[in-house]
Amino acid sequence: MSMEPPPFNEELSKYPPQPKDSGQKADTQVQTNYSRVELSTKHLYVYQVSIVNLDAHSSTRGQGGDQQATDPLVRSEVFDKALSNSVLSKKYVYFDGKDYAYSPKSLHKHWSEPPTDELKIVFAHSSVLLEFPCQFEVKVRALRKYDTKELLRYCNGDTSVPDSYIQGFMYAIDAIVRSCPKPQFEDLGGRYLSNHRPVVTPWGYDIWWEYRLTMRPGQGSLFVNIGAKSVPVINVTTNLAELSRLFFEKKVAMLQRKNKCGLEFKDWASFEPVVRGLQVVEDESLVGLSGLSTMSAAQMTVDGESLALYYRRKFGQDIGDPSIPCAITVDKRPIPLSLCLLPAGKRQIQAVVGAWQRDEFFKSSAVPPEHRQSVLSHGMRLLAQESKDLKAFGIKITPTLETVSARVFDPPRVILRRHTAKTTAEMHEGRWEMAGKRVVESSQLRSWSVLVFGHQMGMPPALLRTFINQYVKICVELGIDIQQTSPPVKYATAWNDIEKVMTEAKQLSESHGDRSQLVLCILPFNSVSLYGEIKRVAMTVVGVQTQCVQSSNVRSHNPKLLTSIALKMNVKLGGFTADLHTDDLPGLSQIPTMILSADVNHTTEAGGMSVAAILSSTDAQARRFAGTVLQHPQRMEYIENFDTIIRQSLRLFHQSTGGLKPQRIIYYRDGVNDAQMQAVKQIELAAIYRGCQLIDPEYRPLVTLVLIRKRHHARFLLDRGNCEPGTCVSGGV
Repeated sequence: MSMEPPPFNEELSKYPPQPKDSGQKADTQVQTNYSRVELSTKHLYVYQVSIVNLDAHSSTRGQGGDQQATDPLVRSEVFDKALSNSVLSKKYVYFDGKDYAYSPKSLHKHWSEPPTDELKIVFAHSSVLLEFPCQFEVKVRALRKYDTKELLRYCNGDTSVPDSYIQGFMYAIDAIVRSCPKPQFEDLGGRYLSNHRPVVTPWGYDIWWEYRLTMRPGQGSLFVNIGAKSVPVINVTTNLAELSRLFFEKKVAMLQRKNKCGLEFKDWASFEPVVRGLQVVEDESLVGLSGLSTMSAAQMTVDGESLALYYRRKFGQDIGDPSIPCAITVDKRPIPLSLCLLPAGKRQIQAVVGAWQRDEFFKSSAVPPEHRQSVLSHGMRLLAQESKDLKAFGIKITPTLETVSARVFDPPRVILRRHTAKTTAEMHEGRWEMAGKRVVESSQLRSWSVLVFGHQMGMPPALLRTFINQYVKICVELGIDIQQTSPPVKYATAWNDIEKVMTEAKQLSESHGDRSQLVLCILPFNSVSLYGEIKRVAMTVVGVQTQCVQSSNVRSHNPKLLTSIALKMNVKLGGFTADLHTDDLPGLSQIPTMILSADVNHTTEAGGMSVAAILSSTDAQARRFAGTVLQHPQRMEYIENFDTIIRQSLRLFHQSTGGLKPQRIIYYRDGVNDAQMQAVKQIELAAIYRGCQLIDPEYRPLVTLVLIRKRHHARFLLDRGNCEPGTCVSGGV
């Protein structure tokens, strides 16, 4: 069911004033990853572009005869040709290669007399991108005019400027800054990279940095945000045989340690994604590759002659190892890997495939904060270099990243127990020390079992018993009441029926008469599918709490890890780890307040359904929360039937607090993109008030809505490293 956003209600939604200087001295200065942008043009005009191939029998490469030209290169070429043959030949227009064109000046006033909103140009065009000459129809339609003054008013805190207007303006500016040619960067297939402070790896590639840009309105100015994504760029300058040697080096070393033979032919399937899309040199020209052969070089023939004899006779070359596959070109010809010469001076991106390759890539990409900040500063200096496209729109970027003031708040005081008395935990390096302290409220574990997914050979009973004893010892030290210290153990060697083994494990824990409270699951490896199925079956079918542990962690039984598992279990069974000092929660301790949070997740599984999750506090201290999960209409960002959920949340709060109704509701809404922000704000705020009226028509608490945006990419950094916990930046963002 679709729902149209209601008209804007000013009474429902009012922006708070922007934070003023409190008069307190800033504790520190933090560096950012964004710079100020000056916008000197008065207006920005947006035009919608349609490009159609009128020759029904013709087609462009990769378009399968579709009349609508979709290739960005073809569209850009046709658009430029159309403008050069029109009355707009001397006007500056920037086309993004997709659907929109932008100009700092009005175009539609010039293309006809009297002025109209659409210009149509029909002409014949031939190009190397086309199989043969085609007749094209190009339509340019005036879409929107944006005023720079409105944007500056919005940045200066004028809330009368509609959000939808600013979002459209920012989309246009963002498209211009992102899409404009950037000769100061290395262009690899439309991706702008820099080799400033690259990370050299022994795996056949270096890590370069791909810059991502985002335009954002900020306090008093327009900003451009820059992010750096690590990209593997091939550093091998010889041939694909050498690249494959580096790719398989770790696997070969592992096989040698196990006294096994070398690579099997099936292992080469993992190398195929690396080869696919690369270009190699053949007869002094570049040839594209589509993948690897399905048989070894020794089994392949050319015109009835073996591949080895063919290359020796015709080129006087040796094909190298005949037991490995060949590369296959886009025109289906085999080339031995040792003869696939990588072009000198041409950079190519390598695909990272396989678990250990991804692990090594992520480890190498994890550079210190000051390294990443240096990369970002270098990228901003390159971006700020004068560009004719940016200059035409009056866009001037400051070459230095912003530095803003910040305050570091004291950490909240966490209350734990020492023996029977309450005590305040001390923080050390961003963590509260648990040594010698107990949870503030313990759960009681009377009936539980251990379910091992695997054989006893992989998880010996003696090793498992040592882990359980250590775990019980940690729980006792934390003050968690475990009455059953030797839980029964079940080994599940077949996982095709999770419901059956989970039910048996639950029944095993109930053999003493008490209802099962927990099944501790030992997983053989990190499997998202197995973990998800265990949670689904346990929560929705069997009806029992679970705690999953990797088998590698059972072998190590690290005390810190066991402490973390014990604290999670205590909360799942109804206990509390800690309390916050009431002086640190003046709002909650003085006025009945309900904390509300929600998010909508759009999955790619199960037909692409969307799932909404809502949490609401049920007690005055915001220690207990009730959750609601519901299937949502596909791709709908705002929550449907939110008023009914609010009514239920208010009832739970009323029951748990002895008849109190919250006078304030603090609503945290996560993951809202710019395009949906206005609709989410209006619909969900209105639903909260409707839910309150379902309880009592006269009931109207104060509601604070905190919207967390998606993909803002803001980063903050101290000169000496990451920001301290509790750092708050409220100005210059």
